Amino acid sequence: MNKSESKYFNTAKKMDKALISLLEEKAFEYITVSEICKKANVNRSTFYLHYDSVYDLLEETIENLNKEFLKSF
Repeated sequence: MNKSESKYFNTAKKMDKALISLLEEKAFEYITVSEICKKANVNRSTFYLHYDSVYDLLEETIENLNKEFLKSF
């Protein structure tokens, strides 16, 4: 994995964690891109480099959680 791929991966992982953290506080439909960015410590423009919407982030987060769950077996 080259440096840019690693940075991309790390940023995506931070946003996944931010979304999970926010989901512990409130319902998904009330979570905004701004809140995710603030919690993940990334710029809003960075969010949109990775995702088209909060729903795209949710989909990725669910996929990553499923992968981690399956690894435990």
